[in-house]
Amino acid sequence: MVAATQPRSGKVYLDMPVNYLKGVGPARAEMLRRLGIVTARDLLFHIPHRYEDASTIHPIASLEPGMDGTIIGKVISKGIIPTRKGLRIFQAVLQDESGMIEASWPGQPFLDRTIEKGDMMLLSGSVRFFHGRQLQPREFIQLGNDDASVKGGKVLAVYPATEGLSFKMIRGIIDTHLDSLLPLVNEYLPSEVLRAANVPQLREAIRMVHRPKTIAEGTQGRARLRTHRWSPYARSWRTWRVIARCIGFFRAM
Repeated sequence: MVAATQPRSGKVYLDMPVNYLKGVGPARAEMLRRLGIVTARDLLFHIPHRYEDASTIHPIASLEPGMDGTIIGKVISKGIIPTRKGLRIFQAVLQDESGMIEASWPGQPFLDRTIEKGDMMLLSGSVRFFHGRQLQPREFIQLGNDDASVKGGKVLAVYPATEGLSFKMIRGIIDTHLDSLLPLVNEYLPSEVLRAANVPQLREAIRMVHRPKTIAEGTQGRARLRTHRWSPYARSWRTWRVIARCIGFFRAM
């Protein structure tokens, strides 16, 4: 299991309640608890459910009606448009270095309360022509207002979130404390198992999961962490061999 040793500074340790971590506090701690995150250790093992690779992002100017694409852009205007049938449509205009496009969310006027002018957003969906090009998002991720963090082909880890605590907030909390928590993590798998399964050590796997250089690296890290729950029950070499085979299975998924 992961060792819960306290660093000499005494500032952070793996069993520390998450509400004592910088940037959390009681209100956010309650939201994190709904995600099963109670301690700093839990935060390390809050695994992203997917990744987005900015190298696959389409320039807005390249989108044409009939295409399916993913963009990253800044919200430069937004509003709610009523229709004759009583439907209220939330619309936003997004801009990148190549151009602008309108995005439309029919029947979702509540987004006007959560999406702000100046926010960076990642949107995936189909493009149609309706008084100009219009993107109809299947899904979207709010990236906040820090456009520097999404440029240069960076792989974005997308975390399970909860009401009141967005993916971006969770990413920020984890990123703030990752460097101080990683040195506290100790390996528990025998080196023979690591070699047989061809997986990284636990500390490196956690880094790969939260700060992947490629989507493949993030996937490899997730495969290792999926087996972490079995570690307390491994008492024999035969059990370790089973774990090694299962790690290999997860990597192939």
